[in-house]
Amino acid sequence: MNSTIADLTGEPAANPAPPAALPAGRTLLTLMRREFWEHRALWLCPLVVAGVLVLSAVLVRARVDADDLAQLGPFASQQKVALFTIAQWALSMPLALAASIVLCFYALDCLYAERKDRSILFWKSLPVSDGLTVASKALVAIVVVPLGVYVLAALTALAFSALFTVRAAAGYAPAVLSWDGLEWLRAEFALLLMTILGVLWTAPITGYLMLVSALSRRSPLVWALVPPLVGSLLERIVFGTHYLWSFLVYRIAGIWHILGLEHSHIISHHSLRPFGTLLEELNWRGAFGSIDLWLGVVATLAMLYAAVRLRRYHDET
Repeated sequence: MNSTIADLTGEPAANPAPPAALPAGRTLLTLMRREFWEHRALWLCPLVVAGVLVLSAVLVRARVDADDLAQLGPFASQQKVALFTIAQWALSMPLALAASIVLCFYALDCLYAERKDRSILFWKSLPVSDGLTVASKALVAIVVVPLGVYVLAALTALAFSALFTVRAAAGYAPAVLSWDGLEWLRAEFALLLMTILGVLWTAPITGYLMLVSALSRRSPLVWALVPPLVGSLLERIVFGTHYLWSFLVYRIAGIWHILGLEHSHIISHHSLRPFGTLLEELNWRGAFGSIDLWLGVVATLAMLYAAVRLRRYHDET
């Protein structure tokens, strides 16, 4: 005959202790890892582009006449250092472009797909809040992937320069690159500031795409593109103005005009200057202090909050 301690003592059994809740930080980290598991293009696409860029250091053919460098006289070494830092920037551009395209489709799909395949029912059954779920997706799109691509671009530039230098030493490429640790750090710092500026400035676009992803029942790409495009067209036809279209263009690339990037001339017909000189030339204070930048951040938070509310009450059940 089986009996419990409560039966022998005549006292009621104590309620079992509830399982301990996971810390919010650990839960958030797990949710972000889930995004990379489910959306492999977030890390696979930048890696493929980086691999192609590194491979180009082995396959590319370049020719520079010796007279071109000889004409620079004692400044030839400085020009090689400048070209080395400019290569850092040039190699980061394809990675940034590829990541931007992938992130746009990710933001449009991240909240829509879980309703489409009904996986939202499983995730809602877990003790994970809607706010934490949306926050994990936003952090992946706004923080983790951009900074990860920045680090990947720095490693890609180092690998490219090392392979190109080896080819130059073997006589298979012109010796036009020269390493300088200080200029490399200055260039990387300038690229980091540009990355942060770009992320903050385009954050409202990410918030808008995530809001559309949470709202639309089908074809989120159409719902994301039709309102701004049709609105711009109607404004042009009815009023003859283009304020909405100008605002959209400004929201995409306006920060670079505030920064004064179009007025910098690190490449000219007669000489090259290290990319790090942009740290002294550009209007960094005006860019980071722009009211439009921080109003965009506030608008992003508002749209993400709306996405949280929609996810809470808008599913396919």
